[in-house]
Amino acid sequence: MAKIAEHFVAKGGRIEQGEVAAFIRGGGIEEVVLKDGRRMKADQIAVCAGAYSAKLAKILGEPIPLETERGYHTQIMSPGMTMRHSIIWPARAFMVTPTAGGIRVGGTVEMAGLDAAPDYRRSRITVKHAREALPNLQCKNFTEWMGHRPAFPDTVPVMSASAKTKGVFYATGHGHLGLTYAATNARLMADLMTGAKPPIGMHPYRVNRF
Repeated sequence: MAKIAEHFVAKGGRIEQGEVAAFIRGGGIEEVVLKDGRRMKADQIAVCAGAYSAKLAKILGEPIPLETERGYHTQIMSPGMTMRHSIIWPARAFMVTPTAGGIRVGGTVEMAGLDAAPDYRRSRITVKHAREALPNLQCKNFTEWMGHRPAFPDTVPVMSASAKTKGVFYATGHGHLGLTYAATNARLMADLMTGAKPPIGMHPYRVNRF
């Protein structure tokens, strides 16, 4: 991601960080207003803020039934063992993956919204199960993490022009496969936003299908 950002800036792009407070619309999108008072003119915007996209869609008057499937993992830097490949235990709903920083144990789905505090008992349960599968696994020097997976009730993402505001596009709801689909999503959204014909039919991914 850092390399992509560097390439974007090298090609003349500008990265701004802030929290969106409002959108100014006339015949279409005109400005994005940030909470710190900055206003950025735009005749096109892409709403692709993961699980937070629902809040932005609501501000735009186009609410979408997006929910966050909260997932947990434990990154173990001193596992006391090595692995050459990932393992998945479907019955226990977790996986163990070797990484450059040790071994990662992750899994579960928690439906608790964007604002609830993490419940790290979930990550500890997956580590307990992982030690059943890997008796030599030690949990030393570790960190726990919780993240949001944006998902719709029908499990299909939204990649679509707004049905209400010209110049607004949505790209969100890829669930557990956000990184997997990132490049494909970017290609399809680039076609939609530039007026090119996408290589697949986009009707199933429309924002107003609900």
